[in-house]
Amino acid sequence: MQKNTKIILSALLATSLLGVAALLAYNYQNKTSFKYSENEAPLEVSQNAQDPVNKEIIEEAKKLKETRQNSNLTKVLEKDFVLGDANAKITVIEYASLSCPHCASFSRESFERLKEEYIDSGKVKFVYRNFPLNHPALMAAMFSKCGAATAPDKAAKYYEITKILFKTQDSWAFDEKFKDKLASIAQLDGMSGADFEKCINNQKLQEEVLKERTLAAQNLQLRSTPTFFINGEISEGYVDYVSLKKLIDKKLSEVK
Repeated sequence: MQKNTKIILSALLATSLLGVAALLAYNYQNKTSFKYSENEAPLEVSQNAQDPVNKEIIEEAKKLKETRQNSNLTKVLEKDFVLGDANAKITVIEYASLSCPHCASFSRESFERLKEEYIDSGKVKFVYRNFPLNHPALMAAMFSKCGAATAPDKAAKYYEITKILFKTQDSWAFDEKFKDKLASIAQLDGMSGADFEKCINNQKLQEEVLKERTLAAQNLQLRSTPTFFINGEISEGYVDYVSLKKLIDKKLSEVK
């Protein structure tokens, strides 16, 4: 009897592990690092719009789309670090976490192409906003803001630090001693140890970063990182350069 119980428990454990593996594979394939919906199945609308449930879903989606498009958060704010021509017709806003692997992938694989083709050419102005998912990302976000605050070209410095943090993400974001790792990166960037400590212990700055995150979560109902807004139209989760290019070109054709 005891032997049979052990066999049954082993089988159940194996099944659970397979389920976890499948879930991880799904998340990896979808290249998204954060979801509010967790285990909920995606809502799908059938062709029958008269179905009361489908009608409700359509109305909710419509309201959310309108809320996002009308929100000031899908527009450039005074405190934003803007990269590119301020008069560019297309605005791309990215919400990301500096500890998010798929955000780092976008930074490494797609951002430079976006910058060269659209930002440097004056077609797009770009804004990166922090949406920290954990303490390492919060501390890194604070460091990027402090580093930019004293620079002659604040926006250029902000994006330089952001790029460095994404490039070196594996060396600090998943390490128990992430604070020491970030301090080393800050020192290499020219920030003294004393200034780094002052930065990460700045309660006002911490509240500012967390407030940005809270406002985005509440008003835009962000469900994944990275999330992009292209002239107010949302693209959630990892997006490769070709897909982002199509979205931008679509918006450019609409404003000509």
